[in-house]
Amino acid sequence: MAKWKGAVLGVSILAGCQHYSAVEQSVAMRLYLGEQYLQMQQLTHAERNFRKVVALQPNNVQGWWGLAQIAAHQGDTSTALLYYQRAFQMAPENTRLSDNYGAFLCTLGQYDEARRIVKRDKKTIGNQNGGQENRSWDPCLPKSAR
Repeated sequence: MAKWKGAVLGVSILAGCQHYSAVEQSVAMRLYLGEQYLQMQQLTHAERNFRKVVALQPNNVQGWWGLAQIAAHQGDTSTALLYYQRAFQMAPENTRLSDNYGAFLCTLGQYDEARRIVKRDKKTIGNQNGGQENRSWDPCLPKSAR
C-alpha cells in the first residue's frame, strides 16, 4: 500500500511538472504570436495573445509591455501608461523596455520623467552597445540627433 501511495505521489508530481511545462510553452508561443501580430499591426490578434500571457503569468513583463504597446497604438494613453508602469516596476533593469517606455513618455510630453526612466550610467550603455557608444541617449531626441 505504501508503494502504491508513493507511485501516486510521483505521478502527481510529474503531472504538475508537465502542466508547468505546458504553461511555459503556451506562454512562449503566445509571446511570439503577440509580437508577430504587433509587427503586422494586427492589434486585435496581438492583444488576445498578450492577454492570455498575463492571464497565465500575471508577472510576465513582456506580456504587459506588449499590452502597453497595443494600447499606445490604439491611442489609449491612460491604459498604455498603466501597463508600461506595471512592466517597468517588474523589470526596471530592462533597457529595451525603459527605452520604449521613455519614448512613449516623450510622446505624452513628459520629458523629465522620460529622461529619468532611461537614465543609466555610461558604463552600462557602453557595455550594451559593445563599447561603440559611451553616452546616455535622450529618448525625446529624434534618432538622427542621438
